[in-house]
Amino acid sequence: MSKEDIKIKEKKLLAMVESITQEHLNNEYKELSISLIKKLGRKHDVPFKRGKLEIWATAVVYAIGQINFLFDESFEPYLSPEELCGHFNTKKSTVSDKARKIRDMFNMRHYDEEFSTRYMTEENPFKDMVVTDNGLIVPKSELHEYIEEPQTTLLTLLAEKTGLDEETLKEALKNDLMGEKGDKTNDEEIELFLDMISNPIPDDMGDGLLDSLTGNDFSEDSSHFGEDDIELFDDYVIDESNPLETIEDYQRAIDLFRNTKGEEYFEEYKGHFWLMVETRPFMMHLMEQAELLWDDGQKEKAVNQLQYILELNPGDNQGIRYILINKLLELNRLEEAEELFNIYDEEYSATWAFSKLLLSIKMKQENKIIKKLYDDAIGINEHVVPLIIGKKKMPEDLPGFYGIGDKNEAIFYVYNSFNPWNNDKIAIKTLKKLS
Repeated sequence: MSKEDIKIKEKKLLAMVESITQEHLNNEYKELSISLIKKLGRKHDVPFKRGKLEIWATAVVYAIGQINFLFDESFEPYLSPEELCGHFNTKKSTVSDKARKIRDMFNMRHYDEEFSTRYMTEENPFKDMVVTDNGLIVPKSELHEYIEEPQTTLLTLLAEKTGLDEETLKEALKNDLMGEKGDKTNDEEIELFLDMISNPIPDDMGDGLLDSLTGNDFSEDSSHFGEDDIELFDDYVIDESNPLETIEDYQRAIDLFRNTKGEEYFEEYKGHFWLMVETRPFMMHLMEQAELLWDDGQKEKAVNQLQYILELNPGDNQGIRYILINKLLELNRLEEAEELFNIYDEEYSATWAFSKLLLSIKMKQENKIIKKLYDDAIGINEHVVPLIIGKKKMPEDLPGFYGIGDKNEAIFYVYNSFNPWNNDKIAIKTLKKLS
């Protein structure tokens, strides 16, 4: 599909969300929806070039609504999912699934800095707090005591390397990209790229990033910067909320960080990676690539990568153990599952309790041990078993939040752990007997 065709689709999409927000919501939802559509339109592979625009338009508003409690009657404005989907007669389950993909695409969460309403921003309990490089949460007013301001930009480093002033260099880069892409030139992408290299970066990252992007030489007439480089700036250096698309894309970003930092860095900080803010995009890329590897059928490789993440950060700020335990149980890697339970032996959640129960059944432990683990599990959440054995149906849409022991926690657990249970007929039979 040509860029002209995509722009036409984008205009139609903008008109559709304007129709929804004008009839049912307010101008703030309209502006947030427009911003989200434009962000979708800037992706390398524009998502809405495929599929019905009515579904995309509804899903955009749905996604923004979910992180701003639009579907909660105690909030203003309020709109039910059924009313929203009814505007274009779209199916709620289809829209909900599309909205989830949009949220995952841009890591949209409650109190999102970019897509929260003014009310949500004002109510954000962490609005005046920041996370420092050593993992401390401190008031912004005290930030200067904990961190140093970045000292340079990639544009400055390039200017020093080439001997060109920054404005001349910007123009050279722009001409270089336009010459490479020809008629396919997208001015917005180029301007975005130039803005990115003008943003501050930590001093210790400059040399490695510069070498990885320019090689050993750069001049006004050379052509080192292409579309792939723009993606690496976008996805790794600047905007970690804009996820990559393929296993290979993730690998390029992962390799960029590893090559920039070097193996000594990994050896020195292994064990507390997440506490260093600069590692977090890299850690997220490892996790997201592992999920893609699993979906691609490379299951052993996916599991090994998840285990590697826990080696780098045993504190597990990402919740990797919850993902890993399900995959180990599904693959019947039972000794490794048991080892994981031993490492996180103080964990208290439905996921841990019911996963321990499933492991016990798979390992054919004594009935009294299985019964005790069953009692412990339902003591933590009594709503799980009816969903697993089919006495109660799973809802079409996942809830927006959950609490320990409530129905929503059970829904999330069964959604993520259905395969390990369902693929084991003995486990299901045992669970039915115990219930």
